[in-house]
Order: sequence, then C-alpha cells, then structure tokens
Amino acid sequence: FCLLYEKMLNAGMGNKFEFDKEIIMIPISDILIRSISGYVFMVPVFVLYFLWLKKLGRTQSFLHTAAVFVFGYYLFGLLTVTGIGFTSTMTFRPNISWTPFIGMITGPIDTILNIILFVPLGFFLPLLYKKYHHMKTVALTGFLFSLAVEIVQMFGWGSSDINDLMTNTAGACIGFLVYCLLSRILPANLKKQLQSSRVNAVAEVLLFAICTFAIMVTA
Repeated sequence: FCLLYEKMLNAGMGNKFEFDKEIIMIPISDILIRSISGYVFMVPVFVLYFLWLKKLGRTQSFLHTAAVFVFGYYLFGLLTVTGIGFTSTMTFRPNISWTPFIGMITGPIDTILNIILFVPLGFFLPLLYKKYHHMKTVALTGFLFSLAVEIVQMFGWGSSDINDLMTNTAGACIGFLVYCLLSRILPANLKKQLQSSRVNAVAEVLLFAICTFAIMVTA
C-alpha cells in the first residue's frame, strides 16, 4: 500500500515525482528505509560534533543532545517525503510554478500537508535554541529551508512551486506558536536543559541542514 498517492505526492512542496511520464508511487516502507539509510550517515556527524564541543569545554546537556538526534531524523524524513534522493540521476530540469494561491485552492490536501510538514521545524528550533525565540527568525529559517528544497528539486527531484514556500513558512510559524503554548506548561528546568549552551545556534542549524542535504543527494 502507499503512503502517498498521486494527490498526496504534492505534500513534499507540491512535488510530483514524474519521471518518464509516470508518477512514482512511494510505499511507506521505502520512505522509512530511505530516511533511516540516510540518517545512519548523520549519526557519526552528530557524535563527532558533540565530542568536539565537549573538547572545547562546551558540553551540551543530555536532553539537548537527545533532542538534536530526534530533530536530525525529522530533517531526513522531511527531505524523504519531498522525494529528494529517490533518483540516482541529477539533471537540472527546473519545472517552476510561479502562480500564487491557485494551487492552494485547487489542491487543499496538498496545502494542508505542506503546512504540517514544516510544523515540527518551527517547534524544534525554539525548543533547542534561544536564538529562535522570535517568530520572524523561525519564519525566515522555515522560508530559507523550503527555498533550499525547491532549488534542489530542480535537479531531477520534482517540481518547484511558489505556493510551497508560503505554506511551508506558514507551517514553521504554526510550529513556533505550538511551542509558545507548550512552553507555558513545561517546567523551567526542563526548558533550560533542552536549550543549547554556548554555541552559535544559526551555525549549528546550518551545519545540520547542509549535512542532511549533502547526504540525501549523494547517498
């Protein structure tokens, strides 16, 4: 059975995996296998990174470290759902839709799934980093990550759509609002333990994003 049928394939930024005029149906088993097979290459990166921080005297809490590992797997799952890495060929063949809002109306399921896809991103960022305790910072990061996905999709992994940038950014903002609501009931000590300590939050997130993209397009 399939996790994504033709209508839901657009959940990955409006992505249709259309090669040789055929829509590729992605079984849930393939999505799990692909995301896990990519993630195993990221685990050593995380381990080496946190060991390096420890050597610098910037040891992170266990909760923050564990949450980063979960966040890392989410990034691989996100890229897997968008179809990145499901083809061995990399050819620049952009298929861009510049018409805003129309796709949101004609494809409400795609719109909802595109929003949901980025909610965890908007939640994890403020959960892990004090730097992201502002809506505009989370929104900008969500937009840039979505833009990166759209650009990569031009190299043989589907179509790019301006509506995806808007819905993905909206999803990140919703995730931030969810964090704001939950943070009111979370114990202060727990929130502190989940936050990074003495690290450049933007540089860390950028490192994780670059490594995730690099692994997914080459593994």
